Amino acid sequence: MILNLNLEIPDFSSLEEFVEWYTSNGMPLLPPSNREVFLSDDATATCLFRHKQYQVELYLIHPNPIIPIHEHPGVENLEIPQASWSDKIDYNQIQRSGMSHGVGFKERASHNGFALYSAQKWDDNLELSTIGARWKGHTAGPMHETLIKRFNPDCLCYPGYADVTTTSKQINIY
Repeated sequence: MILNLNLEIPDFSSLEEFVEWYTSNGMPLLPPSNREVFLSDDATATCLFRHKQYQVELYLIHPNPIIPIHEHPGVENLEIPQASWSDKIDYNQIQRSGMSHGVGFKERASHNGFALYSAQKWDDNLELSTIGARWKGHTAGPMHETLIKRFNPDCLCYPGYADVTTTSKQINIY
């Protein structure tokens, strides 16, 4: 990866277009000024590149993670294992907003964990943070729930589950 502050970055019309540009330009580094490392129960992540509503995060999936089936509302996501950047990218694997995923991570991670890149396109009305905070479904644990609540303080979130599309005030249990 290269850091090139003079790199001309076009406006993208799709996640596919962004990924093609990003990989063909040497996967440049352009982290946001407010970059940080996000730690959860199952992974550690940081943003390597951000431009407008597009970003690439590096995810280090911890050994033996429990990554339940979940969605990332308002975010299109293409997970690419680190070794696959030189291979032809399968755009059929894009997770569109509202699509769930999570099955198979435990098998891929085995005892050693693994790294992947997450190329993302966020809806225009969303402020970018980490895709781990845009969550609907069962959670990975208490650290994950704290991360979700940090970026979505009014969302529905209780031990074991979070939904950033619903506020806790919208649920009436009586």
